[in-house]
Amino acid sequence: MARNKAQQAAAERAKKSAAPVAADEVQQQQVGKPNGKVVEATPTPAAKPATPAPVQPSKQQQAIETLRAGWLQNGVNLDKLTVRDDGKFKLLVVADGWPTVRLGPTGGITVMELHSYAKAYDAAMNGKELFEKQQARDAKKAVAAQPAAQPAAPAAEKAPAAKQTA
Repeated sequence: MARNKAQQAAAERAKKSAAPVAADEVQQQQVGKPNGKVVEATPTPAAKPATPAPVQPSKQQQAIETLRAGWLQNGVNLDKLTVRDDGKFKLLVVADGWPTVRLGPTGGITVMELHSYAKAYDAAMNGKELFEKQQARDAKKAVAAQPAAQPAAPAAEKAPAAKQTA
């Protein structure tokens, strides 16, 4: 495949910068001045090996660390904390009785079992309390929704009296 001039120039520059100049080659490279004096060329510094940039944690990892720090500050025991990878989401379960906290790829927090909450971070921090309150409300609604025992219906309803003809 043919290269254009810019690609060829870039390839040549890459070759030159990749090959370090040896000390004996520097002595051979001498630049002549118009006045007849010979001056040695200054060696070009060898290309330093590229050091990998420090890897920054993803937003999910940052959110996990933020939640862990908050739970530790609130005195939550994190011995049973599990982090499960669910495709693009991370699922955190602190312990039995806690709702599942789902972290999105951009660090967004969703508390799965809670119906509603004002702030996701606060709901994740106080998940156990909010989940227990919600379960109590649901149980109360379920009891209220059950029909009460109906009184015994009369055995037979009286049939309308037949008309008497006179």
